[in-house]
Amino acid sequence: MQALIYQGPEKLTIEQTANPSLQSNEVLVRVESVGICGSELEGYLGHSSIRVPPLIMGHEFCGRVAAMGDQVSGLSLEDKVIVNPLIACRTCANCLSGKINICRNRQIIGIHRPGAFAEYVAVPYENAFRVPQDMDASLASLAEPLAVAIHAVKLGLQSLNDLLIYGAGPIGLLCLLAAKQMGAGRIVVVDLQSARLEHAERLGAIGRSPSQLEDQREELFPQGIPTIIDCVGVQGTREQAMRMADPGGTIVMVGLGHDQSALPINHLVRQEISLIGSYTYSHEDFRQAIELLKQGAIDIRGWTESRSLAYGPAAFKELVEGKSSACKIFLKP
Repeated sequence: MQALIYQGPEKLTIEQTANPSLQSNEVLVRVESVGICGSELEGYLGHSSIRVPPLIMGHEFCGRVAAMGDQVSGLSLEDKVIVNPLIACRTCANCLSGKINICRNRQIIGIHRPGAFAEYVAVPYENAFRVPQDMDASLASLAEPLAVAIHAVKLGLQSLNDLLIYGAGPIGLLCLLAAKQMGAGRIVVVDLQSARLEHAERLGAIGRSPSQLEDQREELFPQGIPTIIDCVGVQGTREQAMRMADPGGTIVMVGLGHDQSALPINHLVRQEISLIGSYTYSHEDFRQAIELLKQGAIDIRGWTESRSLAYGPAAFKELVEGKSSACKIFLKP
């Protein structure tokens, strides 16, 4: 099969490699569409300690069942499926309490085992979910990042409250769409790229740059900012979020841009600001993401585009350099 392989910082190659071997509890998925995730861009740049080359990345994907192990049940050949790439042990204390996202023994497809930047990928059948045959494969591929967004919004948003989101990339835009579904009030999205802010505004947000937010805070949030979701995760966004949050407010931290940041912790203490880390999603978050996609509640027009897998190295380069007009690029093997 053809695969896009991460060979080290800023090096991706297209190669012919053997099809994945199949365990008895696995299905072989013929990939139809796979999204490039922001965390994979960090990996591409060499900023991810958990992505070790050589590696086939890719964890946001949709495809069809091409083969099945002998212990598989509930699926048939040629079923269209989306895959939850988070493989939990289901036996540790966190799993038993429903917190599979912080499973002590978790593995993630595309990180700890070969992913979907390839023609085929092997996955545990329990992680594959059937979707309508006519569902657009790229839309279906958003189930995983949408579940990330749903989880983050649930952690911080109270219905009807206003919301500030840092980042108009895919996760930021999906947080915006999820927050609208969950009854948010005014939503302001902050980004440095005007093209991305235009996407956010088309989806119903108010788009501003960081400096505009500083100047217009009272106008934008006359009642204050009770909840902030940081989908960027760099020193600048984390520091500004701390200054912007209401006393008693909540900052949900999703972005993994910088591993370490210097923050005004005494200010956090005195203002009783809550910092909440948000990582992946629960089974329920993933199920809800699938339902929103089935209902047509997620609009991908204008901010996504699709390209062939062979275009993968160029697509990664374009995204990290900020030269793509699209926030999300899907690759099609």
